Amino acid sequence: MDSVRAAKPLFSDGLNLANLVVSSDILCDSWAAISAQIDGNHQSQSPSSSETVKIQEFEHPEYKIIAFVTPLVAASHLQEEADLVPSSSLEASEFQFLCSQDSQSFAINKAAISLFNALRDSKLSPLKAQLLMQVAKSSKSIPHIITGGCLGGSIASLFTLWLLRTLDSATKNRPLCITFGSTLIGDDGFQQAISQYSTWNSCFLHVAHMDDCFPRLFLLSTAEQSLYRPFGTFLLCSDLGGACFEAPDTIIELLTLMSRERNGGTADSQIFNYKSVIESLEQRLICKNHSAFSVLDADSFQAGINVQVAAIGLMQIQLQNMDSDALWRKIVMPEKDILERKNQALDPAKALNKMKVYLAYFEWYKNKCEDDGQGPGYYDSFKNKMFKRDHEVVKFKTELEMYWKAVVEEAEKRPQFPGAPLRSRWLFAGTNYRRMVEPLHIAEYCKLGNRSYISKGRSKHFKLLEQWLDEHQKQPRNSVPNNSKIKKITSSLTEDSCFWAHAEEARITCRLLNSGGSNSAEIKNLVDFEKYVMGLLKSCAVTSDIFLESSSYMQWWREYEDMLSKRLMGTSHNSELTRYMKDGEYHCYK
Repeated sequence: MDSVRAAKPLFSDGLNLANLVVSSDILCDSWAAISAQIDGNHQSQSPSSSETVKIQEFEHPEYKIIAFVTPLVAASHLQEEADLVPSSSLEASEFQFLCSQDSQSFAINKAAISLFNALRDSKLSPLKAQLLMQVAKSSKSIPHIITGGCLGGSIASLFTLWLLRTLDSATKNRPLCITFGSTLIGDDGFQQAISQYSTWNSCFLHVAHMDDCFPRLFLLSTAEQSLYRPFGTFLLCSDLGGACFEAPDTIIELLTLMSRERNGGTADSQIFNYKSVIESLEQRLICKNHSAFSVLDADSFQAGINVQVAAIGLMQIQLQNMDSDALWRKIVMPEKDILERKNQALDPAKALNKMKVYLAYFEWYKNKCEDDGQGPGYYDSFKNKMFKRDHEVVKFKTELEMYWKAVVEEAEKRPQFPGAPLRSRWLFAGTNYRRMVEPLHIAEYCKLGNRSYISKGRSKHFKLLEQWLDEHQKQPRNSVPNNSKIKKITSSLTEDSCFWAHAEEARITCRLLNSGGSNSAEIKNLVDFEKYVMGLLKSCAVTSDIFLESSSYMQWWREYEDMLSKRLMGTSHNSELTRYMKDGEYHCYK
């Protein structure tokens, strides 16, 4: 299977994506919303001035557009504000939620974060509250396009990120941010923080023309050239056409080459008019054949990149005295790496459904082990591996473990926002997996004679799945959907996936005491285990398979009952659980 997958040809879809974007009305409508707010009095001012920043909402049948328009800002003025503000500073505190395990710090452009902070209380907070109210009141959320040009595009990007933190868990219709001629707004850490959460990264489309100096403004500064990094998808265009690129290294290289090609671009304080660019792109939905780079035996992916580079007017570069191999490494390979990672990643919904099929096999396995009512149950059956089915289930256990470890690891890396790191659907599926499969991990661990599974042998992904469920259940009731699903899971599986680890510890303690040892700490552990089991029984949080005659729990009970008859627990030990077991009440437990 891997060899077949590796042999499958790769195709660059940058042109198709560009054509798809252009064929819709989104670009045209977004730029029209910006243009509607630009007037003759919109003169060049300080980038930190918020009084004349315009924010307006435009209604369309299928979506709403929110346009940010800032005063004209001189490119030289923005270059003076090219400093980066670290995420640890008070200025960037609103975006510290982007910090994660893999991206613990980042920095944001000073001009952009300063203007965002100046607008936050007076304009952005009310706008955010208004959008959240619309989502809460509407059963069908209307998509929002958030757009802006130049510095307005930077504010649109920051506002979209700020909004995503809240909206991500509340609606499937995440906002789409479209910027025109926006400057780069963050460093490598900022780009990584957004890109590692693919659903957020896909919310950004940046349109940049070869003649517009602002998108590449900070790349012209030798002091900051290596610090600024792009994120999201870039629609790079020229008078010849346009194409989309996603790899940050490719985008930086192309922006730099575009700068050399045009040696500057728009005037120092002139807003580039994208209306004619969009109209030109609409007329070129099918890109004509262009001369390719003179690369022998170019594969299908390289051929696709050839056409994309030709579409943005950079084919002339090959005529210059440049190392074509180095050029390909800088442009082609990063894009190819992005595409390969996409192809290797399974569709999340399909992969989850596949895991549900594996869990269905576990349900069959569990029921099969309990069919005659006399068997040991699936925990002990797997532990002793006396039947063929006990060996066959191992491959499903391995597949499930690999999948959920990857899911948990990815969730742990993401920028954190209020609520569980996993969406409800994955959280409930993960809980089902943990309660069904972790007992088999315990069985393997204890079969080797190991002790202290919870502190020494438990996998991190089981701990996090349990922790996230606990955090989810502690949220206010009106903010926790589908609690009935949790109850459904609880009714079919033992709630504490570590139940058998506690039972195994109790059995070991009994053996120690029966062999002549007398330790007050060990006796206390048995008393605590009794209380633990009785608590589960009272809340119906444990399944009846623990009472199968050959189960580890019943083996513990018989060893424990023998201890009681020898008065090793004291002369007057008569707990609630011992009465429950001696009176046979467990036969009626369901």
